[in-house]
Amino acid sequence: MMFVMSIADAEQQQQQNVTTDTTATTISDPRPRTASRGKLLLAIHYEALCPDSMFFIRRRLYDALQDNAWWPRVDLKLYPFGKAGFYNNTEIGEMEVFCQHGSEECELNALHACIIETLDIKSAFELINCMLRSYTNQIDKCAEHFQLDVNAAKECKRSRKTPQILQPYGTATLALGISYVPTIVFENKFQPYDQSSIRYNFEEHFCKEYEKRFHIKLPTCNL
Repeated sequence: MMFVMSIADAEQQQQQNVTTDTTATTISDPRPRTASRGKLLLAIHYEALCPDSMFFIRRRLYDALQDNAWWPRVDLKLYPFGKAGFYNNTEIGEMEVFCQHGSEECELNALHACIIETLDIKSAFELINCMLRSYTNQIDKCAEHFQLDVNAAKECKRSRKTPQILQPYGTATLALGISYVPTIVFENKFQPYDQSSIRYNFEEHFCKEYEKRFHIKLPTCNL
C-alpha cells in the first residue's frame, strides 16, 4: 500500500534511498539531466507550428506550472522536433531534415532548440511560450518583453546548420515512435495509449505521477 507523507519528510527519505525503475525507457537528452531532488522529469515533444502543440503548451502546461507553483517541482525538458525526420540528400551529400509543417517549421524548431541550449529552462520556456502565440519568428519581440538576452541563441542558429541543431532532439523523439504531437512523457516512461488523457487532464496526471514517484501529494493536488 502506498503511503503519503509530508514533503519535508519524503524528500529527506528520498535523499537517503532513491529507487529507480529499471524497466523505464531511457530517452537520449541533448542537455544531460543533473540531480533534481524532488523534481518530476517531464518531457514535451512538440512542433513550433503545430496548433495542438501551441494549445497544450500555452493553455495547459504553462497555466499548470504557474497556477500551481510547480516550477520547483518539475525538471522540464523540451524537444522541438515532433513528427519530423532526417534523410540523406545524395545530391549534396548531406543530411537534411523535413518537418510536418514545412521548412519554416524546421527553422523555427531549430531556433527553439538554440533557445533551450542557451538559456535556463524557465527563461527558455517563457520565451518559447510567448513565441508560440504566432506562426512567425517573434524572438526579438518576446525577448524584449521578458528582458532576455538572446544573442547567443541567434548566433547558435546563424552559425550551425538546422539538421545539426535538431539532431539530438530528433534522435530522442524518433526513438519513441510518436504518432501524435504534442507527446508528453513523465520520468522517461512513454505511455502512448494515455496521451489524449494526459493532454486534456494534464494536472491530474502530473499529480498522480508526482505522488507515485516521490510518495508526496502536492498541496494543490488536493483541490
